[in-house]
Amino acid sequence: LPGAGRALALLLTINLFNYIDRQVLAAVEPVLSAEFKLTEPQAGSLASAFLYAYMIGAPILGRLAERWSRWWLVGISIAAWSLASGGTGLALTFTALVITRICVGIGEAGYGPAAPALLSDYYPIEKRGRVLALFYLAIPVGSALGYVFGGKISALLGWRWAFWLVVPPGLALAVWCWCMKEPPPMA
Repeated sequence: LPGAGRALALLLTINLFNYIDRQVLAAVEPVLSAEFKLTEPQAGSLASAFLYAYMIGAPILGRLAERWSRWWLVGISIAAWSLASGGTGLALTFTALVITRICVGIGEAGYGPAAPALLSDYYPIEKRGRVLALFYLAIPVGSALGYVFGGKISALLGWRWAFWLVVPPGLALAVWCWCMKEPPPMA
């Protein structure tokens, strides 16, 4: 379909940033925990807050993706999780950290179901396996990059910058999504 390559490039890039963003927290957790004097259960609850929000939000937002423009939903989701990540860098209390991680989970929950559905509509079934394999390759690559990025930025500029620096690319990707058109229905 027209625009399929552009859609794949955009969604693959978003998925890469999705997993970079997820792993920044793991990379900076020791420094963050020391600053906030977090116990191990408190530090672990930051990842749990994200996961619970994602698990609850994905089916709800997946249902919304059936009724609304998926590109707009993906764009809003990326903007939301990017701004929430930036908010993590602004947090001054443990409660603020938990709230921002919940917001990241909700944002990513809007992206998770819509992205592979979009790719499935752009590519015929004969090519879909290869396309989705490429799309999901971003999970291990983005996770590794996020851990390295978060650790390096934290060491150079401080842990807050690791969260702030993911905001501009996320917002740029959101704007790109809002310029995309839904694929026509498959024949």
